[in-house]
Amino acid sequence: MKDAGREWTEHVEMYLKYIFLLSQKNHGPAHTGEISHFLKVAPSSVTEMLDRLEEDGLARHEKYQGATLTRRGREHAIRILRRHCTMEYFLVQALHVPGGRYHDEACEMEHVMSDDTTRRLQKWIKQPKTCPNCYDLGRLHCRFLVARA
Repeated sequence: MKDAGREWTEHVEMYLKYIFLLSQKNHGPAHTGEISHFLKVAPSSVTEMLDRLEEDGLARHEKYQGATLTRRGREHAIRILRRHCTMEYFLVQALHVPGGRYHDEACEMEHVMSDDTTRRLQKWIKQPKTCPNCYDLGRLHCRFLVARA
């Protein structure tokens, strides 16, 4: 993802995505321990990244209070999540990729697919317009998605 000439790494995008999802779930800040759990990194690494995201104007972080995204960070997170959901929907509904694979493959592709390609794919597969509010953090996919065995 690029922003004003700067390219965000996959690592940064994953933080944005999970801060967004956890903030939605909590109806408030995403806590360091939760982020650490989902990204499988040490809490100290989360704190370092949150400081970086704050410097970049993507998040606000208060020690012991958690992190929230700025408007710009939220916009990036929604685009990442939309690409992820679209790719999952395509993999399951069109290609019948089994449940054990489609999430991981969508995670890889969300970082390289353009917003234009995402929009085109959404139209082609007739994806419901529920994203990203449909994302189930517990199951790590759209709550309307039904994978075949």
